[in-house]
Amino acid sequence: MKLLHTSDWHLGRIFNQHSLLDDQAYVLSQIIEQAREHQVDAVIVAGDIYDRALPPTDAVKLLDQTLNTFIHELRIPVIMISGNHDGAQRLGFAANLLKQSGLHLFTSFDDLLNPVVLPAAFGQLVIWGIPYCDPESVNDYFDVKVVDHQGAQELVTSLLKQHITENYGDNCAHVVVSHSFIAGASTSESERPLSIGGAECVDADLFKDFAYTALGHLHQAQFKGYAHVRYSGSPLKYSFSEVNQKKSTTLVSFQADQSCKCTLLPLQPRRDVRVIEGAFDDILAAGAEDPHRHDYVHITITDKEAILDPLARLRNAYPNILGFSKATLERGHNNHRQTREQLARPHLDIIADFYKNMKGETLNNEQRQLLADLLDEMNKAEPEMRGTR
Repeated sequence: MKLLHTSDWHLGRIFNQHSLLDDQAYVLSQIIEQAREHQVDAVIVAGDIYDRALPPTDAVKLLDQTLNTFIHELRIPVIMISGNHDGAQRLGFAANLLKQSGLHLFTSFDDLLNPVVLPAAFGQLVIWGIPYCDPESVNDYFDVKVVDHQGAQELVTSLLKQHITENYGDNCAHVVVSHSFIAGASTSESERPLSIGGAECVDADLFKDFAYTALGHLHQAQFKGYAHVRYSGSPLKYSFSEVNQKKSTTLVSFQADQSCKCTLLPLQPRRDVRVIEGAFDDILAAGAEDPHRHDYVHITITDKEAILDPLARLRNAYPNILGFSKATLERGHNNHRQTREQLARPHLDIIADFYKNMKGETLNNEQRQLLADLLDEMNKAEPEMRGTR
């Protein structure tokens, strides 16, 4: 019994004003080939299928083509959950009808207790899907009052675990698919926070009793706390903070004793993401001989003297420059680094500091909650706004 775990496709992603759709099609073809080669019994996609709630038409078309290959050509079922970037209702359109074809979409809590069941040597492999636990959605559906992603995720997962304990025997191995932030895991700049003004991290212990936990949200392949509680990571590098990451999918093989073995299957991008630093003339010379000159690059030049139109000249050597800076400007002012560090703090803390400096007062609890709600709304709307630019 084998599963292929992937996540965070972010179809329709724009990287520094550059569309990555062709790169995404290229890497998805590799994931299809991995599923074919290893003859997997199912493919799991753990959320953030799209990059925004209203994806571009070409992104929808690419997903349609990919799912058609998995399900109709290879006869491999696909299990998907919605992530914090997805529009859950749009992604879940016709979910009940699509189950008959082999596409299992978990985008609402209506299907929380309706798993995908696959036959296995030990009995049954039972796969549960938990859509992204937005606190507002959890409160509306379960008639509770949680205040952040942590509370929402813990509530929903605990309800699921209780249901399993009461209704399933020892001949079943349980897999859960979730879009969560495990405390202590490594993050990247391209990941949007799951919670504004509240806790977003959950403890790995929440998932330890499952035979395998297929996680989405963090873009680096990793596990934290338990080897079977694992992120597959995104299939592509979506920011320059990810330059040192190795992208892959995770092949999960279940043994007769219901334990699992995890193997990372590497993915090769159409164009890599790199950071280049050096003297201007040296970079130009290296670019002329660089077999990978079409990679997406951020270039930092170390020259102290002024250079006429450096970006245009560098683009002749590296056509896909997505970032440019001058090291002397960055290193000449230590306060710039301090400013960047300050701006990396939670937005609510920055606003609170500004308010205190201007008014000489601290925000009260009601003001902080109002701001947290406003920031959360802005955070949800941001990807749609970006798509209209």
